[in-house]
Amino acid sequence: MPVNTPQKPDLFKAVLDAFKSINEAKQDKASIKRIVEEINTLVHDSFDYYAASGKKHGSKARLTRWISIGFGTLGVIAPLLGGISECLKWLTGLGYPVLAIAGAAMLADRTFGYTRGHIRYVIAQLELKHLLTDFQVQWSLWLANNPQEKIEPTQLREVEALLQKFVDRAHEIVMAETAAWGIAVVEDMQELKNLVGQNAKTKPAASKDHV
Repeated sequence: MPVNTPQKPDLFKAVLDAFKSINEAKQDKASIKRIVEEINTLVHDSFDYYAASGKKHGSKARLTRWISIGFGTLGVIAPLLGGISECLKWLTGLGYPVLAIAGAAMLADRTFGYTRGHIRYVIAQLELKHLLTDFQVQWSLWLANNPQEKIEPTQLREVEALLQKFVDRAHEIVMAETAAWGIAVVEDMQELKNLVGQNAKTKPAASKDHV
C-alpha cells in the first residue's frame, strides 16, 4: 500500500506548486485546471500502485494455490495407487512428504498474505477507479456549466468542495486498505507463532514416547 511505499516526491511538489497559483490570487480557470490535474495524477498514482501490487500478489497466490492443490491431491492419491500393484508400491511412501509440501505452500500463502493481499489490492483498485471516474464526470459537468475563463468566488468554492470530497474519499480508501493490511499482518504472525509453539510442544512429547 502507498503508506509503506511513499508516493513520488515530485507528485507532491507538483500539487503544492499548483496551489501557489491560487495563493498568489491567480484565480483563473487555467490555475484551477492545473490543481485538478495534479491532484488527479496524485490519486491515479495510488491506483497504479494497487494495480501493480494486486497483479504481483495475484501471481504468487495462484502459484501457491496450484502447488497446494497439486501436491495435496498427489499426497492423497499416491498411497492408494501404491496399494494397487507392486510396480506402484514406491508411491506409498510419497504420501506424507507430498502433503507436507502442500501444507508448506498454504502456510507460505498465509504468512506472506498473497491471497488476502491480492483481494485487498483489487478492492482498493476498483474503488479508486470508481472514484476517479466519478470525479472526472463531475469535473467535466462543472466545466460545461462554467465556460467562462474568469472564476468567481462562488465558483471557486464549488471547485473546492468538489476537490475536498475527492481527496477525502481517496484518503479513506487508502487508509482502509492500510488498516486491513495491518490487521492481517498481526493475525498471520500470531497464527505462525501459535503454530511454532504447538510444534515445540509436540517434539518433547514425541521424544518421551521413544524413551
